[in-house]
Amino acid sequence: MNREQLLLFFSEFLMARGIEHSQETLLHFNFVESGLLDSFEILSMIMELELISGVKLTPLQLVDESNATVSGLMSTLLESL
Repeated sequence: MNREQLLLFFSEFLMARGIEHSQETLLHFNFVESGLLDSFEILSMIMELELISGVKLTPLQLVDESNATVSGLMSTLLESL
C-alpha cells in the first residue's frame, strides 16, 4: 500500500458517504472534528484500512489526535508498513 492508494481509499470512502472534498482539503480532513462521520463509520474505516494494509493500529494510535486527519493517519499507516 502506498500514498496514492491511501489517498484513493480515503477519497472514495468519504465520497461514498456524501462528503465532498478537493484534493487540497482531503489531507486536512478531520474525521472527529468535522462531525460528518459517526463512530461506527470511523470504526468501519479503521477496520477496512487494517484489512487492506495489513497494519494493526494500536489503541494508542487510535486515540492519538494527530491520527484524526487523513494526512496523520496516512503517515502512521505508511510508517507501520
